[in-house]
Amino acid sequence: MRRGDYENGRWQKRMTEARDLLDSYFAASEDRQRRLRETKSSDAAARVLLKHLVPVRYRGTGRIILTGLVRRRERRRARLIAARPELRLHLGCGGERKAGWTNIDLLGDPVDVAWNLASPLPFDSGSVAAIFHEHLLEHLPLRAGDVLMQECYRVLRPGGILRAGVPDAGRLIRSYAGDRSYLEELHPGRPAALLAVQELFYWHRHRTMFDVETLGLLFRASGFPGPRQREFGDTDLDQAPDTERRRAETLYMEARKPVNPVRSADVSEL
Repeated sequence: MRRGDYENGRWQKRMTEARDLLDSYFAASEDRQRRLRETKSSDAAARVLLKHLVPVRYRGTGRIILTGLVRRRERRRARLIAARPELRLHLGCGGERKAGWTNIDLLGDPVDVAWNLASPLPFDSGSVAAIFHEHLLEHLPLRAGDVLMQECYRVLRPGGILRAGVPDAGRLIRSYAGDRSYLEELHPGRPAALLAVQELFYWHRHRTMFDVETLGLLFRASGFPGPRQREFGDTDLDQAPDTERRRAETLYMEARKPVNPVRSADVSEL
């Protein structure tokens, strides 16, 4: 065999292996995303109907429209719930309903109040004891996330706790630039490590990524002093609401609303 033939044969083999590897990744990715879109046991009847009748790209819009149609009814429901002692809000609950919390999301999820979180929360200022949201902020543009965090600050009573969890993009990126063990633990078997990073950034309708610095900035800008990164299950709440299946991938942060919040006039005088 001539050397040129040998080189051509080796290149052909490498090209075939690369094509097989990439095609296998595409097939596995499409299967994972298909399973994410499937009907779940936690889906309400309205959401099941939407999944059967409405193409994926229109489902979010459809749920927003339907939620808007019941806005007055849900506002009345929120007022009744607000009369309860120790009101606790679980925002963006999706299918992860939490016992002991008022679960809030769009119509179609197992909610106590169906509400579009792009609108001001239907609760009075200073009326809420605690707020929890987990894997919500990454689905919002940064400015919308900032507005939601300010709403959390508004409705919390002095001393109330906000606990937030987001995908830990900082840790994943550090792993990509380092030994990649954490990246491989979360996203095993990808044909190229950067594909795992891209999945976090571009899949699941993600809009914004967070690390400790960025999430802490959102907390502080909303009025929460000294937000602290917390481990899974570590909380000042009487019981951690964290979701077990989110444990490995989530950055948690927690802060209290000051008992004596700083007023804007006070800031201008400093």
